[in-house]
Amino acid sequence: QIVCYHMYAEKEGFNKYATWFAVWTQLFFLLSGFVLAYAELAKPPKTGIARLSLLRYVRRRLTVIYPAFFLSLFLKVTYAPGHSTFQWSMLPLHAFLMQSWLPICTAEADGINCAPWLYNGEAWFLSVLVIFWVFLRPLAEFFRQRSLTFSSLTILFCWAFSYIYQVFGYHDRLAVWLGLSQLGTTAIMVAIRASPLGFFHVFVAGVAAARVFMIVAIKDAETGGAVALSTTKVVLAERNAPMVLRFGCTAGYVLYACMVVFLTKYIESHYYFFHN
Repeated sequence: QIVCYHMYAEKEGFNKYATWFAVWTQLFFLLSGFVLAYAELAKPPKTGIARLSLLRYVRRRLTVIYPAFFLSLFLKVTYAPGHSTFQWSMLPLHAFLMQSWLPICTAEADGINCAPWLYNGEAWFLSVLVIFWVFLRPLAEFFRQRSLTFSSLTILFCWAFSYIYQVFGYHDRLAVWLGLSQLGTTAIMVAIRASPLGFFHVFVAGVAAARVFMIVAIKDAETGGAVALSTTKVVLAERNAPMVLRFGCTAGYVLYACMVVFLTKYIESHYYFFHN
């Protein structure tokens, strides 16, 4: 979906639907929170030397993605190097996956350039993900102790929270209220669309969803009961799992198809809500 957005957004007949494909960014952060939190919640909490340090945990995650990222960055710099002092100064941030941590922008001769979207700009989400990895295990341990009601309400709150970005971002309302210049307006837009600030609630919703899944659809493999702190192995509780979880992926795609068909005329006016 995201590839289609970047490759064919200007294609006649397709462009009116292209914006829908851009909003799948939040699904990636939601799934990341869910999968990583589930991996933590499905095993007993580790303490002492058995528990990976934060540095080792992040390094283990980077081992999977960084080689491919660095190769793409190297090829991009070789093919299309920086054209200004600002662009070259942002290269170290890209090399260390720090380019999206802050909405750094500057006005140049060719317009306003922002750090997250320089070089291989589509990789900005990896920089955001590094920040989320830092918070993943504390969030997982927090939700390990939370109830089904609390976790469900957290998901609902995070969904509703997305509308705050719609209020502030649509027609650059926040920038207008603050009387900011075009540079400041762009920085706010980047903070919403390409920084940890704009998607942290989505990641938290994924972690909360993992806890909900553990409560209603997973059981202790040995006792057959609910998952406890002493649980060492879990299995899917097929008979007890709600219908929405057993067929949620299919239902989600059907709902998405209906949105594309019937709500396309609203996507531009509610872009920030769907995107964030």
